Amino acid sequence: MKLSENVTSIFAAGEDGAVVSVQTILDRVSVKGFGILLVIFAIPSAMPLPAPGYSTPFGFILVLLGVQLFKGREYPWLPQKVLDRKVGIGEKPRLIKTMIFFLRILEFFIRPRLGFMFNNTLAFRFLATIVILCAGSMIIPIPLTNTTPAFGIFLIGLGMLEEDGLMSIGGVLASLVGLALSATVLIALVFFGWEGIELVRDAIKSIL
Repeated sequence: MKLSENVTSIFAAGEDGAVVSVQTILDRVSVKGFGILLVIFAIPSAMPLPAPGYSTPFGFILVLLGVQLFKGREYPWLPQKVLDRKVGIGEKPRLIKTMIFFLRILEFFIRPRLGFMFNNTLAFRFLATIVILCAGSMIIPIPLTNTTPAFGIFLIGLGMLEEDGLMSIGGVLASLVGLALSATVLIALVFFGWEGIELVRDAIKSIL
């Protein structure tokens, strides 16, 4: 089953047609691995038009997953309190359609490449460290600290799913950009207050 089809089966009809628990997500994924969990919990914040309200709670989950990846755990584990948490994505069909469209585009570029890096302990721990740092950035409830780090985690997860090392390298590069942006935002916030965020946003617009 393709990833886009997997995500559709998870969210298209949540419990009571509105929400789905984290436990349900784990039960419905066809691949019980870290890669698909990184993708699912990063994608709401990673999309070009991110869904608000998910970055902080999903960031905490991604930190837990990143720590387990770093320790070399074979199967993901989440505490029962997290598993019981309800996710209200099922009540937003437009969000689901956007997620599926986003995934279908990226599926054209995924293929097994440079798979050796997933069997190298140092390389794998480096990816896990990047996931932890980006997930920590997602937790921060400040504009510009969520989307790019989440996109980095999303690409790393895609790479793990298909053993596409090149995709994961792309995720690392996106993550580094996101972390640099987050650091810039936090520094601007310290020196200029909330006005500093607007200064960073204006600087980004001028560059683009």
